[in-house]
Amino acid sequence: MKIAFILTAPCIVPTDGVVSQAKTWKSGIESLGHSVTLVNMWEKNDWKEFTAIVLFGFNDYLKDIVTWLYPINSNLIVAPILDPNHSLQILKLYSLWGSNKLRLSNSYHSLRAIKNKIKLFLVRSEFERRFVSGAFGISQEKCAIVPLSYNYYNPQNKLNETRDPFCLHISLLCDERKNVKRLIEASEKYDFKLVLCGMLRSDTEEKLLASWMDGKKNVIYKGYVSKDEMIELYRSAKVFALPSIYEGVGIVALDAAAMGCDIVITKLGGPKEYYQGQAIEVDPYDTDEIGRAIKVMLEGKTYQPELSQYILYKYSLSKVSQILVQTIEETVNENQ
Repeated sequence: MKIAFILTAPCIVPTDGVVSQAKTWKSGIESLGHSVTLVNMWEKNDWKEFTAIVLFGFNDYLKDIVTWLYPINSNLIVAPILDPNHSLQILKLYSLWGSNKLRLSNSYHSLRAIKNKIKLFLVRSEFERRFVSGAFGISQEKCAIVPLSYNYYNPQNKLNETRDPFCLHISLLCDERKNVKRLIEASEKYDFKLVLCGMLRSDTEEKLLASWMDGKKNVIYKGYVSKDEMIELYRSAKVFALPSIYEGVGIVALDAAAMGCDIVITKLGGPKEYYQGQAIEVDPYDTDEIGRAIKVMLEGKTYQPELSQYILYKYSLSKVSQILVQTIEETVNENQ
């Protein structure tokens, strides 16, 4: 197969999850003998030559490009990367609000408007499938679950070795949905060491994080770390916490689990589906619940090494890529 990948929004930060997902899928598909083109819209493209065209993310631009491409190549697939921060009912209302004739729209309305031109939607969890189906009136059969794979693992890592008693967190630290302020508050109240890594996008965010950390001696901020530094932290941390208010998958937590960390994960959304009950799920709005969960893990409760073995088996790039390629092949062949 020859597949085109189109990014529907610009890449602003180097840690962009949509870009990371697309590049990982590209690597996996090509390892199975197929080709993937990251489309450059400044160049002339022969759209008919592609077996399928996969669009990542959704916004008003998605509606335009689908409308343009559909008469040329109808094998259009969308990975919406929907990380809902509203209820299903609210998303459905947003998708219904608008008028094509009056050019009144929003990104949710735009997706509903072109849904019948899309052959398949690729979602990352049952939670995301339920939201895509329910919010936009798309049959669940048209939403295929293709889980994401971990990025890092170390086959030499001895998972039963003594780990340092600290909690690790990696994210865009001042992004409200990452819930870092409550995580810091939990570390102070329950007296555990917390190591924070990640990008700060402005002077304003630097000041905001500094205000959250002020007087908290057990919180360490390491900044934006290299790949090698990140792997070393995954190797040494006892616990990785991702108590997000909303989250699609949380690859950093999946990587941490593969590397041997115990996981404290938000109970909201799709991330918990990846651990099959082998992580502590917490209410991200409850600082005490976050703190108690991390503390109990630091004091000896563990799901390792079984959790790492499960992640390495279930979410390898090889396994996920086979699912992805088979799903695309079945989609483009079913109407031929």
